[in-house]
Amino acid sequence: MFDKLTFKRRKAMDHAPDDAPLEEPISVEQASAQYAEKYDEQGFWAKCRRYAGAIGRSGLEKAFTLYYATEHKNCTLAHKTAIYGALGYLLTPIDAIPDLTPVLGYTDDIGLIGTALLAVNSCIDDGVKHQAKDRVGRLLGEGALDGIRHAQTEDLDAVVGTWLTAMVAAHSTITADHWALKVTPMRHALSADADIYVYEKFGQVVGFYALAEQKILGLCVLPEQQDQGIGAQLIAHLKAHHTPVTSELFQINEKGVEFMLRHGFKVAQEIQEAEYNQAKYVLTLAS
Repeated sequence: MFDKLTFKRRKAMDHAPDDAPLEEPISVEQASAQYAEKYDEQGFWAKCRRYAGAIGRSGLEKAFTLYYATEHKNCTLAHKTAIYGALGYLLTPIDAIPDLTPVLGYTDDIGLIGTALLAVNSCIDDGVKHQAKDRVGRLLGEGALDGIRHAQTEDLDAVVGTWLTAMVAAHSTITADHWALKVTPMRHALSADADIYVYEKFGQVVGFYALAEQKILGLCVLPEQQDQGIGAQLIAHLKAHHTPVTSELFQINEKGVEFMLRHGFKVAQEIQEAEYNQAKYVLTLAS
């Protein structure tokens, strides 16, 4: 799949100067085999932080677009090999250049990354692009963008708070005290097993979705932020990355049920929740 996509490879030198001659172009597939094993996630993050100015905004956005493309459901092993090869190539020469000046040594690296982006285009959507732009803004000290990103450990309190507020608002026949008793179990489930994505607005978490083993643990937006398209964006992101999935909603949460049905979920089963003495729908969303 990569035969016509090529880039130039540095000669095998431990400390090649920046103007060292380049070998003839080789295929992305060949280069991936050589450089993918050199990719290290911690090294990638550390060096992007350290050399953000030297790599530049455009180069960083391309690199992080590749990085987040690995999370897309379309990303195959061949795609990941191409991505890790390109990012491994980006990392390889940096330690050999003790005093980087802006854009020194990165022309070929960024060109390779652009080529790799073409090779894995099917793994790149608006969500991936947003995550990349958001991360670059943070690296460059510009703050976060509004939109969806992968949750960090420090987001857990905001996620749990959003869940509690949304649950109380959506279930008029279940007391707030009852939901408060569920905070600790929910926190444990989120921190132990869940893949969580948050919607951030003006630097604050206002919505999220979380799932474990293809089951949605929560998909919530703060009541005051509802009806602004945030939930629809969360659903679109979920569809792009994680289907098929299942979800359970109380029937009394009419607004939530209607929202899920409107966005493609189907009622697969009706069950009775003994603890709450409430009826539930089991909803499914196919790939």
